[in-house]
Amino acid sequence: MTEIDVAKMTSSSRYAVLTSLVVPRPIAFVTTINEDGVVNAAPFSYFNLMGNDPPVVAIGIGKDESRKYGLKDTGYNIQKTREFVINMVNEDIIEKVNLTAIDFPPEVDESEIAGLTKLPSAKVKPPRIKESASNFECRHLSTIEIGNVRVVIGEIIYLHLDEQYVTFQDGDHHILTELILPVGRMHGKDFYTRSAASLFRIARQSYNEWKNNLGKKI
Repeated sequence: MTEIDVAKMTSSSRYAVLTSLVVPRPIAFVTTINEDGVVNAAPFSYFNLMGNDPPVVAIGIGKDESRKYGLKDTGYNIQKTREFVINMVNEDIIEKVNLTAIDFPPEVDESEIAGLTKLPSAKVKPPRIKESASNFECRHLSTIEIGNVRVVIGEIIYLHLDEQYVTFQDGDHHILTELILPVGRMHGKDFYTRSAASLFRIARQSYNEWKNNLGKKI
């Protein structure tokens, strides 16, 4: 067993090791808008859903000392406007989303460079991306800062879904995730993974079911 004292690692070494182990990671393609009305679009893979009541998301948005107030454009815009949109990423748009990760200056709208279509949101000012399978309109709740780590926490207040990926069953929405073909981040700088091709299912048991199955081969 290889033993690693992470406190003694450099930041770059920690990044290489941890992002190779915590995989796959969903991608938040975040659109924000600054005080001058310029839209920013950028992907983040330090991202996940943290709960559903209320619906809370968390995004790790690092610092950038070359930018205004030492923050990345996305982090700065959220801090100023308290609004953002998370556009989910699938195979159809991953090439364009990857293009927006280039270190463009703040006055550049990455969505236009990538040829993506902006649509008005319902409850927030930042636009949503038409080509995305779903869009989460969010309001900023809080930001936790620990050293160079900034975790932005937001509440989903409105949801858009491409109708081809949703049906109604028993009076409720049923999402056809296997058709969306979401993409996840893997190890290193350039590696991604497809999700649907290797799906498998394992039923979760209740405690009583587990007790009744004791002694049976799983």
